[in-house]
Amino acid sequence: YRKVFMDYKEPLFWIHLNVDYPFNLKGILYFPKQVNRLEVVPGQVKLYSNQVFVADNIKEVIPEFLLLLKGVIDCPDMPLNVSRSFLQNDGQVQKIAQHITKKVSDKLHQIFKNDRETYEKYWNDISAFIKFGCLKDDKFCEKMNDYILFKNLDGKYLTLPECLEIKPQDEEENKENAVDENGNKVEAEVVGDKSEDEASGENAGEEKKEKIIYYVTDEQQQSQYINMFKAAKMDAVILTHNIDQPFISQLEQKNEGIKFQRIDADVTDALKSKTS
Repeated sequence: YRKVFMDYKEPLFWIHLNVDYPFNLKGILYFPKQVNRLEVVPGQVKLYSNQVFVADNIKEVIPEFLLLLKGVIDCPDMPLNVSRSFLQNDGQVQKIAQHITKKVSDKLHQIFKNDRETYEKYWNDISAFIKFGCLKDDKFCEKMNDYILFKNLDGKYLTLPECLEIKPQDEEENKENAVDENGNKVEAEVVGDKSEDEASGENAGEEKKEKIIYYVTDEQQQSQYINMFKAAKMDAVILTHNIDQPFISQLEQKNEGIKFQRIDADVTDALKSKTS
């Protein structure tokens, strides 16, 4: 199969398909190296039935957000003359599409867990369509939730749980080093963390304060705010792709208590506690 679809773009990684039950399916798919933009390129995955070409660009078999994949699949149970209505209503076809989506998420999990450094190198090439997939497919979104990466102001990649993680040693260091204008030590407020009352449990029944993740949409235009954040030892993530806005809106809906806020939107109060 490989020589059928190899081209000048080096594959990032391969996905092998070999299923005997509840349907027959064999094939090889791969992610080509791309620029970091959302592109849905038609005709990349060719569908065969017993090595007889059926069609390509079949979004009922390959979900729309995975049409960036290249490769071939052979499904002997697939009729040679397929209509769009047949594909849309055939339960077997839907199972094939779900299986391919699962194999993709499983492969990404495997790479992340076994070689996170490589996964991070892939991220610029795969991030847009993964986010697109999360918007289109709830099951795919659930599986990928902890494997979405965000690049911070220092160029380090963090998962969503890592963005929300509070490191006690950093918090203590900030408290120890915080001083007022007379040089006296003061208790520094941690932005986005629980309030003092909530932390002490005095108002345990009250709603918890939102965790705020600040983000940058244009590094050049927002450079002044980035420098202010760095000076205040605060962090933000870089979200410059046009799909990022709907994506973070979805994250807020699916993750209660999380709020994404632009780095240049109403940060005066947030910075005050860090810079005073």
